[in-house]
Amino acid sequence: MVTPGEAFGLLSSTYLCPPSREALENWKKALAEDTSIFLADLKKAINGVDLNSEEEMENLLSEYTRFFIGPYKLPCPPWESVYTSPKRLMMQDAADQVRALYEGAGLTINSAEVMPDHIGAELNFYALLLQRLNSKTDGKDDYLGIAEKLLHDHLLKWTPDFTRDMEEAAETSFYKEVARATRKVIDFVGR
Repeated sequence: MVTPGEAFGLLSSTYLCPPSREALENWKKALAEDTSIFLADLKKAINGVDLNSEEEMENLLSEYTRFFIGPYKLPCPPWESVYTSPKRLMMQDAADQVRALYEGAGLTINSAEVMPDHIGAELNFYALLLQRLNSKTDGKDDYLGIAEKLLHDHLLKWTPDFTRDMEEAAETSFYKEVARATRKVIDFVGR
């Protein structure tokens, strides 16, 4: 069974990694034993991808590009700032607030290509916080406080709209299920 931290890590990678054959194989392996209701439909969608079909692989990559890279207007911009700032702009208050949470946990993003409030970065950060809460005895209260702030002040505030936009714009069952699984996992943890 996939742990909550592993679920957040897996979902993070679906936003940060283009859907290559290797990535899909890794996602299949990660979900091989999972039977949770939160990831069951995503597991079916991943297992339903024909890795030998050039057309299907191109469709997934095209959808990933359309959603998260551009060059045209993105139907579901993957940055919290776009969903929470009045003018729907990148690198606004949310990005600064999340960056401060990373720093509070002793972390930085070492890639100029990934903004601090990117959905994949936020999910990965939450996965890391859950991992630290389960493994370390020192600083647990600090990590718990950061995790709660990330969840309640950030993820729960914008991912419902983001995942609905993504689900509505998705043409592949894979990305529809990524959106649904993200919403289900975040909603469950936020209860």
